[in-house]
Amino acid sequence: MIKARIKLIFIICLFTGTFISPQLLLAQNQYSVLRGSAEDSLTTKDFPGAWNLPGTNLYMKFGGYFRLDAIYDFSGAGSRNQLLINQVPVEGTAEAANASPFFNMHVRETRFNFDLRRTTDMGRPLKFFLEFDFFDESLSAGQPRLRHAFVKYGNLLIGQTWTNLSDLRVFPFIMDFSSGDALFGGRSIQIRWEQNFAKNMQYAVSIENPTVNGIANPFNLNGNSMPTMPLLSARLTNDRPRGMLMFGGQVQQLRWNQGSSGSPFTGVGWGVIFNGRQSITDKLFATWHTSYNSGMTNQILIFGGTDQGAVLLSNGDIQNEDAITLALGAGYQLTKKLSTNLAYAHMNRGELTYRPDDTIDNGGMGHFNFMYQLDTFAMTGIEFAWSHVENKDRAKGEAYRIQAMIRYSF
Repeated sequence: MIKARIKLIFIICLFTGTFISPQLLLAQNQYSVLRGSAEDSLTTKDFPGAWNLPGTNLYMKFGGYFRLDAIYDFSGAGSRNQLLINQVPVEGTAEAANASPFFNMHVRETRFNFDLRRTTDMGRPLKFFLEFDFFDESLSAGQPRLRHAFVKYGNLLIGQTWTNLSDLRVFPFIMDFSSGDALFGGRSIQIRWEQNFAKNMQYAVSIENPTVNGIANPFNLNGNSMPTMPLLSARLTNDRPRGMLMFGGQVQQLRWNQGSSGSPFTGVGWGVIFNGRQSITDKLFATWHTSYNSGMTNQILIFGGTDQGAVLLSNGDIQNEDAITLALGAGYQLTKKLSTNLAYAHMNRGELTYRPDDTIDNGGMGHFNFMYQLDTFAMTGIEFAWSHVENKDRAKGEAYRIQAMIRYSF
């Protein structure tokens, strides 16, 4: 029933032009330059707001934004700060019985960054970028969390930032912090090489820090998940002035270390993605993101890294579980200052024989908002978000919330 309603809303909005402004993510004339976020820009000649340190070729800028969010949750769905699919209460559980509406305000998404750039004597751009926010929910609201810390020298990137397969352009602007929904990736420590090799074409390869929580242990065997190899990733991107396409994949070692009990058990997890964004008119654009993975469910952002993608069986075999995701979005500029967006992401998992009955089998999350640009630096808006989930035992749950925010960039 919920799927039918969401599909109907999407179709109605598609024909009435009720979507988001591309300006809220990227200016149209910068679309082919950035991969989707300000921290990806590199050159000194297009570095607004920076100042040159006297007597040097260094350019420096402090940036970020202040943001206040106010949330009313109708369902009492887990986190008070963001809507997470793995925290939606399902029928027949104590969480559902005790759930009740709540109101919350926070400033956790407020962030600060430092950007330092120069052009070397060899003519190559060199950049250092550092950014913090306050959105680690395991910490108190006043403690900072490291988002990005990397150096980029020409085509080479070293440090922590969005993974090789993460491109924020495939999602409209969403107010809910878990806006990535079905994004396959996130942020990780990595070494990445990017290279343009033909008109509008780029390839990129990376080695990235592997996850260590990717194997479930239902039979309580001795040991722990402990990979000894980095994650390997590769992608091809076609960037055009009015759109982009990206195809990529990654593989990771799955390894269960028995310690002194015996030799480790090993396997391979892998995933592929196909992403896109296309401007249909000067005001309207559409986005999509799809992924399929085997043994790497915890790489899907909709889970926030809280679930495993493989199972260690009693005989020591590692059985991969698979998952497929699909996210659709679009945007439209209603007036010079008013815009709106709609996005929906769905996830479905395969065989879950060895998992508990309360394991998530499938689910989805949608967002719909109106955004208003107060001036060049300030914006506000209101958003409706909904989520539905179904567990392995077919228990279901739904959640709904309204969120309002105001943001001032500097």
